[in-house]
Amino acid sequence: MASETVFCSSCGITLRPFMPVCPRCGTQRVATPPLASKASDSPDDILELDSPAPTNSSNTENPLIPKTDAPAANTNVIPLQAIHQPETTFDQSEFAPIQNVVIMSPNEVERRFPIFTPAQWTLLIVGGLLLILALVIAWLLWRQEQREQAGPPPSVTQMQPVPSLTPTLPPGATPAPGDDQALAEAVKTALLAYNPLHFSHYQFEVKDGVVTLNGVTDHQPEKDGAENVVRLLNGVKSVVNNLKVKPESATASVPLNLAEAKLLDDAMRRQASENQPLTAGPSAAPTPDPQREAERLRREQLAAKQREEETAIRKAAEEKLRREAEEYEKRQEELRRAEAERRARAEQARLEASVLRSGTVAWSGIVDGQDEIIISGSSASVRHLNGKPPREVRASFSAPLPRSPIEVKLLWNNARGAITIVQQPSAANGYTTILRLDDSNKGGEARYEFTLRWMLLN
Repeated sequence: MASETVFCSSCGITLRPFMPVCPRCGTQRVATPPLASKASDSPDDILELDSPAPTNSSNTENPLIPKTDAPAANTNVIPLQAIHQPETTFDQSEFAPIQNVVIMSPNEVERRFPIFTPAQWTLLIVGGLLLILALVIAWLLWRQEQREQAGPPPSVTQMQPVPSLTPTLPPGATPAPGDDQALAEAVKTALLAYNPLHFSHYQFEVKDGVVTLNGVTDHQPEKDGAENVVRLLNGVKSVVNNLKVKPESATASVPLNLAEAKLLDDAMRRQASENQPLTAGPSAAPTPDPQREAERLRREQLAAKQREEETAIRKAAEEKLRREAEEYEKRQEELRRAEAERRARAEQARLEASVLRSGTVAWSGIVDGQDEIIISGSSASVRHLNGKPPREVRASFSAPLPRSPIEVKLLWNNARGAITIVQQPSAANGYTTILRLDDSNKGGEARYEFTLRWMLLN
């Protein structure tokens, strides 16, 4: 069966014989009349279709029948044209190609391919999430910086315990006169800062600016200190101190530091001067109390002992710093000594290299043109003359070329072109060696490698 090619009349794509509708534009396929069927597909049939129709003239010769001098008498010859003569004839003009017709495809309404693939959509979504996360982190860092610049909240400053007998409260904790609730909060904060360990032993009541203290204290100085702390608050009219001192600890020894001992000593002196009899004249000396004098002496001894301990601690710290400074100086001295030894070894190696009698220089690179290799000391530079600049240039020295009369020889080379020594080192040219690589007429680049050997001249 002969195959036929059908084109869509709307978009022009090729349709298969089994396609009734165009898969691209949806146009209905137009039915075409079938071609004539042939009896066989042999070369004779092709020859018959291509050859013109035979005529009935007796003078026309059949090219497929061999010629003979005389016709055969009793031979049944059937002409080939008669055998393969088609039964039905068609008008060939019906199947002629259409001339001067341009088939154009309509505009596409929908895209044939998606704008983004699923992988690209995934990358876009992940990138957007990362961008949002970065923005959130930046915003949180900005908020943290703003909080640090604004400072800590006032409540943190108020509740921070101050290890002192007469703590100073911040301005935000000072209540206005007549506000009992705010004054109670200020009294609570002051007592908590005064004695955070035994704050639970205190009870207080505030009414019309009058503070009443109740509870138990370990000793008399603690009782007086609590009263003095509350009395310093703004808005306190008076203080009723009902704190009770524990009997078993009234005469017990109280460990105080130097500052507390000094404050208590001053308070006792003031109290003693205030308790003098009014009838005594200016020249009358106060009568000392043996118990208070013994207490004062004991506190002075405790203060002296504490000063000795502080002095010992300070001396120990100074001794530790001195030892650390000595160790640091010792390490620095060892480092300086090691650096001096390293420099001495390097100088010795340089001197030993300078007395060498010979050495080698290896060079390699890709050359396409003419280049000159300039060697001096332990460096090798390239002077480009023409062609392409060299690539992958490498040079290694067994020892630097000495600044003394030497002779340079080409020991080995692997090159497509010529390698020549155009300048020997001498004092006139600063002991510089120049080699020329010529690859200008070879066509294309090639790797050049060579090894030089230099020897001192006696």
